[in-house]
Amino acid sequence: MSIVTTASHPWDMAGADGLVAAKTLLGDQVDRLAPFQSLETTLEGLPCAVLRLCDRNFRITYPGPLDALVADRSLQLWVKQQPWLGAIVLPAASLPLVAANATVRAPHRLRSLPLHCAAPAQLSGLPILVWHHPLGEQPGLELQAARVQIGSLCQLIQSLNLGSVSLTTARA
Repeated sequence: MSIVTTASHPWDMAGADGLVAAKTLLGDQVDRLAPFQSLETTLEGLPCAVLRLCDRNFRITYPGPLDALVADRSLQLWVKQQPWLGAIVLPAASLPLVAANATVRAPHRLRSLPLHCAAPAQLSGLPILVWHHPLGEQPGLELQAARVQIGSLCQLIQSLNLGSVSLTTARA
């Protein structure tokens, strides 16, 4: 199993008009997402993954300038990349390993976390968001955490897997 530390930063979009902006940019299907559900789409011809965090708050992985796409609209909204947020990517097959060692609060579950869903959890005291969604051609797990904790998170996962995890770095 390999761990990829992602070089890209997801966008957070929230505010009174968060849902309006998401529907305008990504279509009405985002309104059908429950909290911690996601979908894959394209935006301006580029791949885009959208995770609904709550009613009007979304986390969006998009390689382009998402803030520029909503800048000219008169919306009560903020769109930014959080400088403190980092992520690592694991193969979907590592879900049982993560689930066996993480704790979550009801109603969330990791053991049977479906594709296109996320759950907040703690892994040895480190708060993480586990997002199960397609990453390129394959489903994967994106573990989002504070950037300063990414190194500790990688070491922890390696130790849980008895050293059989290899680290690689993704291209920006």
